[in-house]
Amino acid sequence: MATFVTRSQWGARAPKSVSTNITPGQGGVVVHHVDAVKVARTNHADCAAQVRGIQNYHMDSNGWSDIAYSHLACVHGYLFQGRGEGVRTAAQGTTQGNDDWYAVCALTGGSSTNYDTITAQLIDAIRYGVNRLRVSGGAANAITGHRDHHSTACPGNLYSRVISGEVNPGGGPLPYPGVSFRQPPTFVHASVATWQYRMNTRHGYALTVDGQYGPGSDSACRTFQSSRGLTVDGIVGPATWGATFA
Repeated sequence: MATFVTRSQWGARAPKSVSTNITPGQGGVVVHHVDAVKVARTNHADCAAQVRGIQNYHMDSNGWSDIAYSHLACVHGYLFQGRGEGVRTAAQGTTQGNDDWYAVCALTGGSSTNYDTITAQLIDAIRYGVNRLRVSGGAANAITGHRDHHSTACPGNLYSRVISGEVNPGGGPLPYPGVSFRQPPTFVHASVATWQYRMNTRHGYALTVDGQYGPGSDSACRTFQSSRGLTVDGIVGPATWGATFA
């Protein structure tokens, strides 16, 4: 299991203010990475300083009340406490995203020449963070990538690990997100991308993974439901979601 590092242990500054106006039961957890050239530290002894640097940048350069994320995970298997459970984030890039979603940031980042470092320990730390935010923070089941909420490449090549369900606690399939996808009109939800990705990689479909449940997704759903002996209605509800991830 990942090791938890409290704010006092990594040397956090006190927040300027704390907002508990968050409704994570309507969203879930968003996974990020550190952008640009801020890459994973080779030695874990340097990770706390990296987290302090991120907090300083967010507070001093961006003018935010605290580090933006709920928690931060390093490639060595440690989870650093950010804003924590029950506190609104500043990480998603949209008001709705910050209102309804927690944020776990992987302390690795990349560009076209410097790709994300992904280790088993990093995945374990992200899972631990998601579990804390669910158990202690009331987060819903959905796990998404930052790009599902905002125009960004974040979380880089970690994104496939997110929408495949690998970062789900226990490594098992992602639980039903609590909302059914249906047509018409086009239904837009971050968890649609997770379902589309699973349909492609597990069941051989060729859907565009865009988080939009449009006519193409509806048609694929009906074909899949027929092949599994489910009610053919084009609705991704609990039964169809469960069969997709079986």
